[in-house]
Amino acid sequence: MRRFIVVGHRASTSPEFPLDDLAGGAGRMDLLLTAANAALLVSHDLRRDSEATLILLGPPDPPRTIRLEGARLQSLGPDLRANAGLVRKALAHGARVERETSPGVFAARRGLAEVLDGVRGPLVLLREDGKDIRKAEIPRDVAFVLSDAIDLTEEEGALVGTKSVAVWSVGPISVHTSDAIAVVHNEMDRRYPA
Repeated sequence: MRRFIVVGHRASTSPEFPLDDLAGGAGRMDLLLTAANAALLVSHDLRRDSEATLILLGPPDPPRTIRLEGARLQSLGPDLRANAGLVRKALAHGARVERETSPGVFAARRGLAEVLDGVRGPLVLLREDGKDIRKAEIPRDVAFVLSDAIDLTEEEGALVGTKSVAVWSVGPISVHTSDAIAVVHNEMDRRYPA
């Protein structure tokens, strides 16, 4: 299983966020949804061996976590607005215990620490100053931690550092979160062909 944990520092935690303003009024929800698409979509299908966990830390009620499980998803597609509708529905569930709100979409009132506590297997932080992923041994079952357009805070970085087994980079130039996920998939697809 390939797991991608993406921290959204400004992403709205209200189910009332505007579908027509994902970049502004929804706190850069567009970045998280694009990252989820990179983690889960291939041409005309879904990656059944992949999972995207979006940690929403924006107002009004953080933290909230939305987990998208490729093996169970039925309605995720390339349309960000439609996918935002799935997130809105998931945010309407406000309980602490994770609950499936749509096939393959799970919601809970959890933050980064709780998400990391639930990770089984290796955990890798993707960051510009890490070891080149092309020189790294990548296990089949691995979780990657990334941030949105804002770097992890010192506290978040320290938290990941207590759990992380490695810090890797996808290349010499800083790229968008979704692009970093695509590079990781490409590396793993080459090493572990279906």
